[in-house]
Amino acid sequence: MKAQSLGTELSKNIASPDLIGKENQNFNLLLKLFNKGVSSVQPSNILNNFLVAKNKKIIIKEKRKETTYRNIKNLYVLCIGKASVDMAVSIKNILSKSSLKIKKGILVVNKENFKKINGFKCFSAGHPVPNNNGLIAARFIKKTVKNLFSNDLVIVLISGGGSALLPLPVSNISLKDKIETNKVLLESGANIKEINSIRKHLSQIKGGNLVKLCFPAKVHGLILSDVIGDDLGSIASGMTTHDNSSFSDVLKILKKYKIWKKIPLKVQRYITIGIKNSDLETPKKNNQIFKNVNNTLIGSNSICLSNIQNFCKSKQLNSKILFKNIDMDVKKYSEFFVSKIKNIKTKKPLLLLAGGETTVKIKGKGKGGRNQEFALHFLREMKKTLPQINYLLLSAGTDGKDGPTNAAGGIVGNNSLELIKKNKIDLIKELKRNNSYEVLKKIDSLVIIKSTNTNVADIQILLLK
Repeated sequence: MKAQSLGTELSKNIASPDLIGKENQNFNLLLKLFNKGVSSVQPSNILNNFLVAKNKKIIIKEKRKETTYRNIKNLYVLCIGKASVDMAVSIKNILSKSSLKIKKGILVVNKENFKKINGFKCFSAGHPVPNNNGLIAARFIKKTVKNLFSNDLVIVLISGGGSALLPLPVSNISLKDKIETNKVLLESGANIKEINSIRKHLSQIKGGNLVKLCFPAKVHGLILSDVIGDDLGSIASGMTTHDNSSFSDVLKILKKYKIWKKIPLKVQRYITIGIKNSDLETPKKNNQIFKNVNNTLIGSNSICLSNIQNFCKSKQLNSKILFKNIDMDVKKYSEFFVSKIKNIKTKKPLLLLAGGETTVKIKGKGKGGRNQEFALHFLREMKKTLPQINYLLLSAGTDGKDGPTNAAGGIVGNNSLELIKKNKIDLIKELKRNNSYEVLKKIDSLVIIKSTNTNVADIQILLLK
């Protein structure tokens, strides 16, 4: 197999792998389906379905609801997350058709996706590890929104990655403490909901605290979900919605993954004080600050999968969504996935679609990401359980980045284990080292793409031939 390289305009930049005949077609088919799914949740392609600007009005439309904002004194636009650049460009285009002007636009995005947009104060911040640039951005936002009026409107365009990109620790905790805590969490095997519950309680901006800063202004969140089940309280740590978790929950999570003693002492002390002092809790549902707050989901992993399936139907391709909202360890997921394939009686060729966000417990010092590691576990499980089945699997992150690597994921099939053996790779040893990237690189099976300007977690597309 050959490493893939795709450009930002995904559908126009599929590289042709160095394969021939039918296998080449299969390769390109999986890549094309991935591209179609990603394109269908890019803000530039979907935001105008939800937001309309007419004269001095802003209308935000949903399936069963329409919210109209009139008599807006000042309009503020905050774009936070990996899709921020696309979101800023899109909302500028929409507003250009009206007489409304943005009083202050702020954009915070990861380094890989960074681009300056006229009319916005733009920040390049750290992801997945927070950095000082993100702290500067968060302080700038706090300063901008702290003295607003009831007839001001703040539109907050949120996408995945926003939590790490915008660190504003509570006064008792330093950024260094927050970074160390974040690192321990990312390596613990905790899921994103659990991680974000902890982040919220250590932040002045997450868990609804951004709304507290904006109060009494009206706030509307337009949210692109990278979280399983699309829990608005977990996406970018729920900046524009109430928090259901508590300091007691935070302690339980840290003890569950046996990392309570691994986090900095100042963080331990703050959580212990928070359990006893309700004034330190994150804002809850009945808090008056949420009276003039609305949130609208504009894209998600489930929507992405449905769009891929609809495209398959339009091309008369036999397809089925096998799983949605996957949230488990990569090894367990590979076993679960293969066990379900065993019971499928549908005629082949068949495309099976799945999505969600897996976890990896870091034990070694290798290089990789959850999609790459899943692909290798899947290989082993297929060989063990269903060695007679011909298949091709793509597993990749919709943001174009899988873990701390330049790859989005991996693409593997029947001959991948032979290539691993040919390259004298000890697969079990490399998996123990969490070294999936180097394994896939040696067998030319990395999926490498540029940033996609969106993020709705991960997608798996499996072709059973």
